[in-house]
Amino acid sequence: MSGGNKQHGWRNVLIIAVVILIVIITPLSIYASADIEKKDLDDAARAQQGGSYVRLSDGVTHYELIGPETGQVVVLIHGFSIPMYVWDAQVEPLTQAGFRILRYDMYGKGYSDRPEANYSQAFFRKQLINLLDGLNIQKSIDLVGLSVGGGLAVDFTANFPDRVNKLVLVDPVITSSAKYDSLMKLLGPPVMGEFLMRLVTTKILADRAADLMKKSPKAAEYDNLFRDQTRYKGFERATLSMIRGDAIKDYRADYLTVGQQNRPVMLIWGTLDEDVTPSMVQEIRKAMPNLDFKQLDGIGHDPQVEAPDKVNSLVIDFLKQQ
Repeated sequence: MSGGNKQHGWRNVLIIAVVILIVIITPLSIYASADIEKKDLDDAARAQQGGSYVRLSDGVTHYELIGPETGQVVVLIHGFSIPMYVWDAQVEPLTQAGFRILRYDMYGKGYSDRPEANYSQAFFRKQLINLLDGLNIQKSIDLVGLSVGGGLAVDFTANFPDRVNKLVLVDPVITSSAKYDSLMKLLGPPVMGEFLMRLVTTKILADRAADLMKKSPKAAEYDNLFRDQTRYKGFERATLSMIRGDAIKDYRADYLTVGQQNRPVMLIWGTLDEDVTPSMVQEIRKAMPNLDFKQLDGIGHDPQVEAPDKVNSLVIDFLKQQ
């Protein structure tokens, strides 16, 4: 090969190498520049936020325990993405009715830790039993779960039946929603899932949370709170693990188990809920034929926000029944 041909060949190789580097570096640069997780969730950050915290076996959990010390303990479990403030409109009415209220942020959400773990049904079940034991709550509790928190409440009851007295399910999941199946599939593969989570999904979650809370008089404050939690390191990783695992998927076996228990259960469902469909509600009622079903016409996926007075009245009346 002549000197001119050799130079031409090396030039082509160099051009190809530069193109490959650009193809690799450009998306990595975009991914890095889109990182909003700049804050460490440490003791100093929690001191600034305020609230109560307890260190459990898998990490620190942010919680609130309020109400008469002799009152029946009612545990409120939030849904997939919005932390425990989603129950703000329930706390005062329930404590005034004589109940002692415990609510908390699930791992990966709010101001609880984002440990390196598989964010599964078993993982969240362990968090709750550790929280109860850590706070020395030994008597059976009443359990109220919203959306994914409803599925987790059923799962907890199926596995720890002696720890639960009554069960209230507010627009609870029984299986994954077809509405989000396409997005869930895109987030499944490694690398692509991380890329989409950072560039697209976190914003989708924030916008959805704002929409769910828009009827609250504190909607703007809640929007800021939601977006603040996404800025702490580990939010994306924890949320993606939850999406990829079974925590937002199939709870059918747990519903059947609890349906065979001699336990008071109430189901509250809004007819405009696009996540928990009428067919899902029918499946829940079939698995739990003796539950007390309350339908709220014209209400969506977060009835405790859209119609707090109705929900509070239903929950208090149900929990006070002998």
